[in-house]
Amino acid sequence: MAWLEKGCAGENGQLETGQPLPGVFTAGGARVVLEETTLEDIQRLFGGTLQENGESRWVCYQDKPGNRAYWFLSYMPMQQGRVSSLAVTPLEKHNLCGQPARPLSLTGVTLPAPGADLAAINHHFHTAVPPGAACATLFHSREAGQFTTLNSVHYLFNQDRAVGMMFSQVTTN
Repeated sequence: MAWLEKGCAGENGQLETGQPLPGVFTAGGARVVLEETTLEDIQRLFGGTLQENGESRWVCYQDKPGNRAYWFLSYMPMQQGRVSSLAVTPLEKHNLCGQPARPLSLTGVTLPAPGADLAAINHHFHTAVPPGAACATLFHSREAGQFTTLNSVHYLFNQDRAVGMMFSQVTTN
């Protein structure tokens, strides 16, 4: 996953959007709630091997027909195994991801997906990511009592077309 995050670090800044970002979606017919659903829940649904690098844990799956890989991530120690991010990346960069034990179709992800052009992303978020940008990070925050929830989406671009994305949620008090 480092290719997506490091590619965006420091470039283009962050753009705030008034457009809410998803914190709940469906994977293979099962409801996934960021910061609640665990990686073990995902693993029970789709199989696969949990991996770890000291900073995060994840399980990833191949979607050969879609030429994509889906990554369910949890950052340590804050998330303690709860899914905080979903990334969709080109399969050729991550062919070590396993095959899901059952179909892993996503619904409820109300974001432009990889393959979307820059104009569609700017229109969706009412933002102005400049042409030729290598990446962009868009965020939306909301407060509820003493808690602040920050949702973000990171896009990686190649010739003004999204080739990868990761959306995340972090709640703090």
